[in-house]
Amino acid sequence: MDLKLNKQKPHKTKTMSNKEIYRILAFEFQQQDSLGIKIDLIAEMVSSLFYPNDQNGEAKQNFKNLITQSFKSHCYKDEINEESFCNAMNSVEKYINEETTDRFLQKIFKRHDSDKDGYLNQQEFIFLMKNYKDSHLTEADMLAIYNRMSQGDPKGVSYENFKKYSL
Repeated sequence: MDLKLNKQKPHKTKTMSNKEIYRILAFEFQQQDSLGIKIDLIAEMVSSLFYPNDQNGEAKQNFKNLITQSFKSHCYKDEINEESFCNAMNSVEKYINEETTDRFLQKIFKRHDSDKDGYLNQQEFIFLMKNYKDSHLTEADMLAIYNRMSQGDPKGVSYENFKKYSL
């Protein structure tokens, strides 16, 4: 007796682009009645995705305000169509990317600011550079970068300068 096993090909999952997701959501939100309700609903959904554990609600509320403002500036005559939805979400996405970068840099900076004075002194900066350095950088290179980033400030590298030179 010959038994044949049913061999199925593995199912490949296609990842949707943001634009495809925006188009689907735009269609769904076109089915609603009122622009204000739609924008509030969109703002609540998106802000909840990005700030699910916001303890005091401030970051989530600020993000909701940004989303609301973005949609109101991209919608014409109280209509959300595919184009306005995509444009509004693209501006929100740009903000998210910028904020994510800023939070990442803040974490790195705070982790290495061991005396918590808001500056990276030379020792803290060199320690940071050794953790994240390019293998071709020498100690002299790191000191030159520190001097450029600290701009002669005796306290060291401020977060503003760290961010400016890191981007």
